Amino acid sequence: MFKKTWIRNLLVITVLLGIFLGLAVNTVQPRGNLSFLEKGLRIAASPFQHGFRAVDGAVSGFFTYFTDKEKLQQENEELKQQLSQLNSELTQMSEISMENIRLRELLNYKEETRGQFQLQLAGIIAENNTNLQHTITLDRGSNDGIQTGMTVLNHSGLIGRITAVLPESSEVMLLPDRESAVGARVWSTREVIGVVEGEGSVSSTLQIIHLPHDADLYVGDILVTSGLDEVFPGGIQIGEITAIEYSANGLTKTATVKPYVNFNRLEEVFILMNSRGGNA
Repeated sequence: MFKKTWIRNLLVITVLLGIFLGLAVNTVQPRGNLSFLEKGLRIAASPFQHGFRAVDGAVSGFFTYFTDKEKLQQENEELKQQLSQLNSELTQMSEISMENIRLRELLNYKEETRGQFQLQLAGIIAENNTNLQHTITLDRGSNDGIQTGMTVLNHSGLIGRITAVLPESSEVMLLPDRESAVGARVWSTREVIGVVEGEGSVSSTLQIIHLPHDADLYVGDILVTSGLDEVFPGGIQIGEITAIEYSANGLTKTATVKPYVNFNRLEEVFILMNSRGGNA
């Protein structure tokens, strides 16, 4: 009996609630004249309308949050890709610009020395720059007329000499190599001061050892090849004196030379074709 009464009451409440909501919806439509009953129903339905709107707004905001977050993440990834592409293009442009500068300087040097040197441009295909050895391998060989003993240089100065030749490549001993040596003179005074040798260090510095204590040599002096060693032609820039140290007994001194060539950034070089030592 109780169960039947509960079901009947539930049906009555459901029907009344349906009628109430229907009237409420009908009364919320914009109209000019409302009856007393409609006004009452509208007042009664107002809290429910606000509740429905609040719930609807919260649900919409919930899904909008995830939609906006996903959109922002997608835009973020797209911007990252664009930035990566721009950085890549900027790097390529910088490399092209640096290459143009190098090639222009080499071309200008070739034009300036046209009457003195016969130069062949070569690219570097391998390098060995350690404390034990300082060499590079060029993409020119005997098929291009290259021979051992030929001088290698660029617009900055002396680089080294060819020590081994194959049909399509050749090896160059660089000035910083411990086995390298070149006769030098002071550019300003033309005085021959000795032999510049490689230190064999990765710093690529050079030195002149066993100089007389009264040798006319000072920090800042510019050194060029003397042409007296019958290996390198005279007048090619070597580097600048950066330090002078006296021996313990004061009878000799040693000079440190910073080469003009940056041996850590070699990319293209010239091979001097018309000289294998002496004056060009």
